[in-house]
Amino acid sequence: MRDTQLVMRIHSQAAIVGRAVVALALICTASACNVDRLLNTKDKDTSSPGQINSKAGLPNARAGAISQFQVAFGGSAAQSGNANEGHVNMTGLFTDEYIDLETFPTRIAIDNRIAAPGNGTMRGIYLDLSQARVSAERAAGLYKKYDSTNVLRAEMLNLAGYSYVLFAENYCSGVPFDSVSFTGAVTYGLPLPTDSIYARALADFTAASPIAVADSVANGDPKGIEQIDLARVGRARVLLDLGQFAAALAVADSVPTSFVYSIEGSTNSPRENNGVWYFSSQLAFSVADSEGINGLNFVSAADPRVPTFNTGGPGFSGTGPNFIAEEKYADPTAPIPVATGLETRLIDAEARLRAGDVAGWTSGLNGARSDSGFAPLTPDSTVTAGTTLQQNVMFRERAFWLYLTAHRLSDLRRLVRQYGRGPETVFPTGTDAITGAPYGSAVDFPVSSDETNNPNFHGCINTSA
Repeated sequence: MRDTQLVMRIHSQAAIVGRAVVALALICTASACNVDRLLNTKDKDTSSPGQINSKAGLPNARAGAISQFQVAFGGSAAQSGNANEGHVNMTGLFTDEYIDLETFPTRIAIDNRIAAPGNGTMRGIYLDLSQARVSAERAAGLYKKYDSTNVLRAEMLNLAGYSYVLFAENYCSGVPFDSVSFTGAVTYGLPLPTDSIYARALADFTAASPIAVADSVANGDPKGIEQIDLARVGRARVLLDLGQFAAALAVADSVPTSFVYSIEGSTNSPRENNGVWYFSSQLAFSVADSEGINGLNFVSAADPRVPTFNTGGPGFSGTGPNFIAEEKYADPTAPIPVATGLETRLIDAEARLRAGDVAGWTSGLNGARSDSGFAPLTPDSTVTAGTTLQQNVMFRERAFWLYLTAHRLSDLRRLVRQYGRGPETVFPTGTDAITGAPYGSAVDFPVSSDETNNPNFHGCINTSA
């Protein structure tokens, strides 16, 4: 019954989005289809400066920042989904988590790793993440001005920190960060190298921690404890990205495995729908299986960490293989985890492997498996395996545990940067089975061509992993 209902839902919604795509095609070029988003960037869930520039307006500022981060991170169903794809979806498409089975050329280019700075989808998700950063920083500034000890100030700092993490992990080196005053005046920023972007993220997580600690000590407030752990996961993630494994382990070990901080979905409006669920329900992005030679077998492994459903028919394009729907996010209200204690267990395990503590690494991975009722890893893949196989197992475990949470692109880049793998050995490569075109060589997202308005920006500083 469940399968029948899903198929009915998918085909009904596909008909709706089909009409939207036909209409959009009449006004779009092949290189940039998301015109509506590019022309209409006003966030309807945020308030004007006059409404939030007071203590009474702080809840509105926070709500707007959370809403914008949700859109940037997980996407939305706004404008029939043509407005906000989100970083979870697009990092999945760029790597081996998803394949594109619809018709938008801008998304097909991303799946093929040939997206240019002027790609409409790339421009859109860059704009969404920029708005999320500015919204969180603005809200944090308002809390500092009107209610500086409020633990929600820590939450806004943490969300700003995670915005910087996504910029550092997913984009080329040299992202400029403009500042926008409450009057709308723009101060153009200088392009920052990736390590400097990580430094901004660490600064936000570090600033959030004492506010959250003071709140939890003074009031025993669960929100304070939550924000302490959110900052810790963020710091551990950044330290891992920077290759500071021992420091990452020290921070990660202080986070309980049960910790989860998620962005919640809602049916209040299409913009608040879980965007990962939405694009799957539209037969757009299908779960990949051994994509491009190097891709993991996310479907055929039949692993419960990546639940899938074969719809029995093609994707939105009407041609190609059967569409495989993700079932990790079952409905529009499904929460998308931003940070979890499980992630810190994986950071702990990887740090132990890097330090040569194979027994501790194996124990950490098998502990996570045991807690979820999974069989332990076999000794020939861990304690008696060679170094390369151990690394493969580590990143495979991360890929399955963290599927569709915007970690995979960073992990593939780390395999190149920290483990000396060639990009052609970790990213999908060869000929795309859907388009018949060769995969490109990009290993990161380009800075949007919109930044050419910034006189300080003259292109990426570095496009390597």
